[in-house]
Amino acid sequence: MILLILIVAAIMFIYFNIIPGKRHTFIAWLSLIITILCVVGIVEHDYNHWGMKTKTTSSTNTLVSSATPRLPILLYQPLGNGTEKVYLYKTGQLQKKPKSIKLDKVSTKVKRNSQPKVTIKTTRYTYSNTFNQIMFGVFGHDKELKHREYIFSIPSNWKVMSVNDAKQLQKQMMKKQQFLKQKSAQ
Repeated sequence: MILLILIVAAIMFIYFNIIPGKRHTFIAWLSLIITILCVVGIVEHDYNHWGMKTKTTSSTNTLVSSATPRLPILLYQPLGNGTEKVYLYKTGQLQKKPKSIKLDKVSTKVKRNSQPKVTIKTTRYTYSNTFNQIMFGVFGHDKELKHREYIFSIPSNWKVMSVNDAKQLQKQMMKKQQFLKQKSAQ
């Protein structure tokens, strides 16, 4: 709607500047002011989410081991220089592959707790009222992601390790199992 108002105001400004007449100057100035206000409104909406508010939703799921059920582990894959981590988690025993966290506008925390669970808090922009939705709805910013936070609460007996460390641990366990089999066969 704001684009339509902008186009009409710009056409009126041009029209009333070209055609001479009484009171045309006033209408030309008024349409120029409306054009400027529309442009400022569009820019403010695009950069500062003017006319919108934030809405936070939260979901909590139980957490099961990322590896095997017998070995309580929360896995992560380091990115870049290792300061950023992509956590891999499962929320059910029947889940074959672990889910990875979303990487867009995200923060993660790992806390110690008595029960393993993951809490995902998602903050999105929504229009503050119907008028703003009518004016700025054409830009498609409704329900745009502002921030997502993953809070992994794990018991003290759980380990947090990288995928590479888990693979090395698996190799070591295989070697020890083979050694024990050879020793028991003798």
